[in-house]
Amino acid sequence: MSPRTLLALGALTGAVAFAGAAAAQTPENTATIQTTFRGQVDPACRLSIPSSPTADNAQLGAAGPGSADISISQLAGDDGASLGATIVLVLPAVCNQAHTLSLASQNGGLQGDGPPLTGGPFRSNLPYSVTVNWADTEQTYATEDDALSVAVGDGAVGSVTVTIQIPPGGAPLAAGAYSDELILELGAAG
Repeated sequence: MSPRTLLALGALTGAVAFAGAAAAQTPENTATIQTTFRGQVDPACRLSIPSSPTADNAQLGAAGPGSADISISQLAGDDGASLGATIVLVLPAVCNQAHTLSLASQNGGLQGDGPPLTGGPFRSNLPYSVTVNWADTEQTYATEDDALSVAVGDGAVGSVTVTIQIPPGGAPLAAGAYSDELILELGAAG
């Protein structure tokens, strides 16, 4: 080896040794603390106040968290048969876990306030259908069925769109006030 090569290697070795010694030194009045962060997000499903962008022969009345009042403008025509109605409800929603969407009708359709009719030309119950869109899933529920239950394997955020369709025609409706309670629920799976 030439002396020039040895000199260059010696200078490099010295620089490395100096850098290592500087990193090993610590000031005498220094303290260190390690901080750990923890938090908890509770499982939750929320439905917000519905709006109604579309309605035919129906109106969305009072609406609030957990409730909506829908009225049918004219339930039956001169012949007593249903005139039909459609209303679309849009409910902003979030569910931060796997969950189930459930839908059920309390009366199995619009039920008249009089005694149930078992024969004759009139009826006192008007079944209807409900189509629900949520988390890339669409399901249709007929109120005369027991209930609808849809499992969603993950959390979801967006709008639950509920389309209620009361069919026109059929046997004439008996006189009286007709009502039903439709229950839509988002809840933890299992």
